[in-house]
Amino acid sequence: MDNKYDIIVIGSGIGGLMSSFVLSKHGYKVCLLEKNGKLGGTLQAYKRNGRMLGTGMHYIGSLDEGQMMHNIFKYFGLFEGLQYQRMDDDGFDVFNIGGKEIKFPMGMNNYRKSMVQQFPEEEEAINQYISGLLSTVKEQDVYSLQEPSEGKNSESSFLATNAWDYICSLTNNPDLRNNMAALNFVYAGRKEVTPMYNHALINYYFISSAYRIVGNTQMIADRLASQIKSLGGTIYNRQEVNELVFDGDKLTGVKTTSGDTYFADSFISNAHPATTMGWIPEGKIKKTYRKRLTNLHDTLSAFSLHLILKPGTVKYRNFNYNFYKNSDVWYASTYDEKKWPEHYFIHWPADKLNPEYVDNVTILTHMKFEEVEKWKELPIKRRGEEYEQFKKAKAEKLLNLVSEQFPEFKENLETYYVATPLSFKDYLGTPTGSMYGTERNFERPFDSYLSHRTKIPNLFLTGQNLNLHGMLGVSLSSLITSGEFVGLKKLLKDVRESF
Repeated sequence: MDNKYDIIVIGSGIGGLMSSFVLSKHGYKVCLLEKNGKLGGTLQAYKRNGRMLGTGMHYIGSLDEGQMMHNIFKYFGLFEGLQYQRMDDDGFDVFNIGGKEIKFPMGMNNYRKSMVQQFPEEEEAINQYISGLLSTVKEQDVYSLQEPSEGKNSESSFLATNAWDYICSLTNNPDLRNNMAALNFVYAGRKEVTPMYNHALINYYFISSAYRIVGNTQMIADRLASQIKSLGGTIYNRQEVNELVFDGDKLTGVKTTSGDTYFADSFISNAHPATTMGWIPEGKIKKTYRKRLTNLHDTLSAFSLHLILKPGTVKYRNFNYNFYKNSDVWYASTYDEKKWPEHYFIHWPADKLNPEYVDNVTILTHMKFEEVEKWKELPIKRRGEEYEQFKKAKAEKLLNLVSEQFPEFKENLETYYVATPLSFKDYLGTPTGSMYGTERNFERPFDSYLSHRTKIPNLFLTGQNLNLHGMLGVSLSSLITSGEFVGLKKLLKDVRESF
């Protein structure tokens, strides 16, 4: 049977691609199924007006030699044929918070020094904060590519500690609190629920070092896909899974919307847990488990504005720019569509051929799915004039706010393209278009951090919805899921020995 495999991987986001690579490398007959024409999830890039526009993964942390992502990228062959731009040492992220500008320098020592210079009377609080980051990282064996001890993650007190409460316990200084929490747009942090665990790991990850890919992130997806194929793996685009097939109680295959059926011994879903549950026929999984995974709360979605600029007019900046209209960086907690927009994140893409200038920039901010939900059942690119006018009005509002700081964007604008939460839903497969998948909640740590194992013995999960999102979390989740087959201890040893 030609369509029988050892393992079928559903979804070609980073988790699906990396899992397929690992398993193909270890001799498994792997088939990767992707619903879109392009591979990569948030790595996808699209050509518009001769420019390549990225959808996500705007920068990568901990990529200095010897650091965790450098070691992982080396194992996955992601330095061959690809180039990365190290961002500014003295400020890889620049924040304008209520009119006050601060920079995040690279390296924990530099970060500490910068914070103490800004807040000399708060040195003790700053030391405690950084100690908290370091101790959280140290507790996670897999972060250092060691096999986790049984129950180790559950021992982290920061899983059940609210990030905002912890920061407030260290200092009463509102500016320092904002400084400590400034990066929370990269995980859609909310004061009410975000665990210190997420905050600590992600802040450490980016502060350690920060890089951009030169070109576009589609190149990472294409590189992984090329290697999967060279290792004997099979990849099918435009094969959208819509049902899991059972023989009695045993999962044996998947059906796609095109009418094809693929069979395997085991299955890995890189899709959102709610989507995965929707593929399972009634009676094949416990109702309580289905309900739990279907009703997980998602992070906020996004509105993105891709500006096409006149060539040679707008300078490249080797940092990201984060703007908060109000003196509060917890924008996901204060979001109000009536006052929108009050925040934005700007990414300048690095270009090998013309490194001094950019011919496009990406501007991102939060948006609730409810604002576009009424158009969700309409076909892509055929949602009608009302939807087009909605996008245009929102784009103009955001561009006007951005132009107050960067007038050169509007002065040198050729055209722009917009993505709404519906775009994220359509192309990333998240039911509410969430940027970062399911939300982590310090009050329910063991409900919001999912296991890669499901209640179906040969069905596994991977991707951003398990532990952490982004390149950091998804890389680790792909190793943990793949380790179910290869042996996690052996796999992590292989990764360590690759550098």
